[in-house]
Amino acid sequence: MWSTLKNKDFSIFVFSQTVSQFGDKLDYIALIGIIGLFPQSRTPFLLSQLAIFMTLPVLIFGPIAGVLVDRWHKKKVMVTCDALRMVCALLIPVLFILTENIYPVFGVVFFMFLFTLFFNSARSAIIPNLVTKKQILKANSIVNFVGRAATFLGMGLGGLIVDWYIWPKLIGLAGWTVAFILDAITFGTSAVMLYLMKVKLAEPLKQKKHLEPKGFLLLIRDGLVQVWKELKHAVHEILKEKNLAFAMSSILLMIIAGCIIYVLVIPIVQQDMGWGTKGVGGLAAAGALGLLVGAYFVGVFGHHFDLKNIILACFIVLGGALAIFPFLNNILLFLLVIFIGGIAMSPVFIGQDTLIHHHADEFIRGRMFSIRDWILNCSFVVGALIIGFLATLMKKDFIFIISGIVLVILAIFGWFILARVKSR
Repeated sequence: MWSTLKNKDFSIFVFSQTVSQFGDKLDYIALIGIIGLFPQSRTPFLLSQLAIFMTLPVLIFGPIAGVLVDRWHKKKVMVTCDALRMVCALLIPVLFILTENIYPVFGVVFFMFLFTLFFNSARSAIIPNLVTKKQILKANSIVNFVGRAATFLGMGLGGLIVDWYIWPKLIGLAGWTVAFILDAITFGTSAVMLYLMKVKLAEPLKQKKHLEPKGFLLLIRDGLVQVWKELKHAVHEILKEKNLAFAMSSILLMIIAGCIIYVLVIPIVQQDMGWGTKGVGGLAAAGALGLLVGAYFVGVFGHHFDLKNIILACFIVLGGALAIFPFLNNILLFLLVIFIGGIAMSPVFIGQDTLIHHHADEFIRGRMFSIRDWILNCSFVVGALIIGFLATLMKKDFIFIISGIVLVILAIFGWFILARVKSR
């Protein structure tokens, strides 16, 4: 698996992503740290609002981002977005200190995740331009492996950085402020590394005037007609190519587990168990360590199996983890289940990326990943609202058990459908 890193430019790409994703998670923990400054009665509502501001850019601009990224130079998009995210990371503590109001912070969060949307579409689409087709699965495994390592460090260290009492005495700044400064440094470092990376990209299709970067307002004025045509073409390709359709539909299963963790597990750890931000960071670190291990195994052994079967098997494991969650009465068992869930989740991400890389044309690849992210965020918002509503009607334990059983049944059903298609 690691032989792919002999490619110098791919190595630069991997290093930049490691640094950038560490900053992403540090940023998220710092935002939770700010919300933790408010009264406990307001925390769940503020967390839900934070989730909305984080997902709104994808809901509004997701499909458009993919079309534009396919038309623009992907490396320049990544460098520019990292530079702008560095500015946002520095703005957040300044605005909160000056206004003592969370909503200007949410405004900056919206733009930060808008830039992240464009960045992620370009990052996912550019990988096949850095390695050969045979190396794509290994490349995705490496990117996910180091990304999960960065997530593990970002979540684990993020909680310690935010809650470390010595910062005010040492430099006169709160821990969450220090976290945002470190976050800005990571984005700046990533931008420099990406600027130094060399990549050969195919010449983009001849641009319509309203699809040029300077014509973004014209694009809106003209009613997004061309964008709509490009999106219809991408959707047609998804419906025509069964592997792309599988990758997109598997997102809906992944959301079941994701919504449960965000809506129910985080408040349980932070407030019900009294572990605070450090507890959330430790929980996320255990999951990230599992993602790290899962990415390694997929990179080494994944090519021996059908990716779709691996994904469905992982959903069965995730469903089982959700179902047994209410019966855990020990912190070590709690962390072990989160770790196993992380191992199962990693092949899902890698499998989706690899299916899209193998079966989507280079000129629509950005659209595919932006559509994937759009479906992911739309279903996350809807799922989070449903889980939150159900939590007011029934015990949380029942929600865990029912969700786990549903996930297992859907995965087994998908397995039978695949077997039936193969038999034909």
